[in-house]
Amino acid sequence: MSRRNYLFVAALLVIVLFFTIPQYYRWLFSFILKPPISYATQFGHLDPEERRASRYGNSYHVYMEAVNLFQRLQVTDPVILLPPVGFLTKCGAVNVETVEPAQFYYFTGCKAVFASSPNVGLATWVMLPGKEINSAMLRKINGMEDRDSLIKIFLQFKPGS
Repeated sequence: MSRRNYLFVAALLVIVLFFTIPQYYRWLFSFILKPPISYATQFGHLDPEERRASRYGNSYHVYMEAVNLFQRLQVTDPVILLPPVGFLTKCGAVNVETVEPAQFYYFTGCKAVFASSPNVGLATWVMLPGKEINSAMLRKINGMEDRDSLIKIFLQFKPGS
């Protein structure tokens, strides 16, 4: 055998010995070889929209409904004021979560800000809990007083809470 073959066999032995350690063995079989979603299931659902909806759940549906509303109303360049998660849960929207503004833009193509953002003054719409449980709605911000009162309410909640 050549030196290259000896190195290959040695590398294989190191990898096998590494995964005989109980902690790494459990990790290998729980996350790599037995993923929570089967590959056959994923292969059957290759549409990007369908995969995002199953991964991000109800929040993704709410965000996409916002985009559909803006398209129906022919609103150009909306900036959405996103509420903190604590505000949504206090109001009963349990399965709707607030994502980062960058992730919101990735989902929808619409700009978004938090109440603590330096450019919060650009917000023209606000996302609020809907009348039905686990839903959200959009409302147009009517002037600086309306925006300032919403910011004051949102800042009472810790970011991410």
